[in-house]
Amino acid sequence: MSPAFVNNFTPPPATVYPDPDSVLASKEPYDINFSFPLHFDTLACPTVRLTPFVPTLHARTLWEHVGPRARELFRYYPYCPDTLAHFLSVVENIRRHPDNCAFAIFDRTRRPDGPGGDSPADSEDGTLAGVMALINTSKQHKNTEIGLVVVFPAFQGTHVARTALGLLLRYCLQPAAASPPGLGFRRVRWSAHPHNKASIKLAKRMCFQEEGVMRWTFCIPNVEEMKREAHGVKREGEDGWGRDSVCLAICWDEWDRSAGYGVERLLQQPSGQ
Repeated sequence: MSPAFVNNFTPPPATVYPDPDSVLASKEPYDINFSFPLHFDTLACPTVRLTPFVPTLHARTLWEHVGPRARELFRYYPYCPDTLAHFLSVVENIRRHPDNCAFAIFDRTRRPDGPGGDSPADSEDGTLAGVMALINTSKQHKNTEIGLVVVFPAFQGTHVARTALGLLLRYCLQPAAASPPGLGFRRVRWSAHPHNKASIKLAKRMCFQEEGVMRWTFCIPNVEEMKREAHGVKREGEDGWGRDSVCLAICWDEWDRSAGYGVERLLQQPSGQ
């Protein structure tokens, strides 16, 4: 008697990182592969604007700022890109899912002829300051998560992170019929390492509600910077260390009731406040 099922699974090929020179030399328009409309008015305010991350425009400058401190900046992540090629593979994994999108963050208070404004990725409307993405999005259930949050060291402690987050929240949670329009999502998630107090503080300032701790959600790389931040317990015979996640979220009813007004006020503040 023949079996009722077979298992023809074969392991996927090992990850091959793209050649940065080939990616960054491309003359073809970059396909962001995004299934949602882009509302650029919603994604901008007087001090910050967001635009889809395009490797040929943004990747080299980003890595100049991030690369030397990658192990520090990614110490809470389940990956630690140690080369530009590795970082480009992270962006490509986001791009492949049509409901996700990575955004470049531009600080509009720093012009190309001002401090820090001399890089090739700068435009006439601000200076590249970091990256932030929509990940793990469910179009059916109208929810998403904000991840790949990396702000250049020179811009940390400024208005950039909170304003960029506020813009993404407005873009996600505003109804489509609102002015400016949004995507009408019901829920936006935020996940943080329990030791990452700055991340949790930022989320709460932007009206996210803490919902609990999910235990052992990630395996983080076996590098010293991350080992010190982990539980200090490693399963015998396994590489890497475990990570819990503090889970926070903001939902459409909270946005409509009061959070949206608070975020809008923040978006209109001068950069120094």
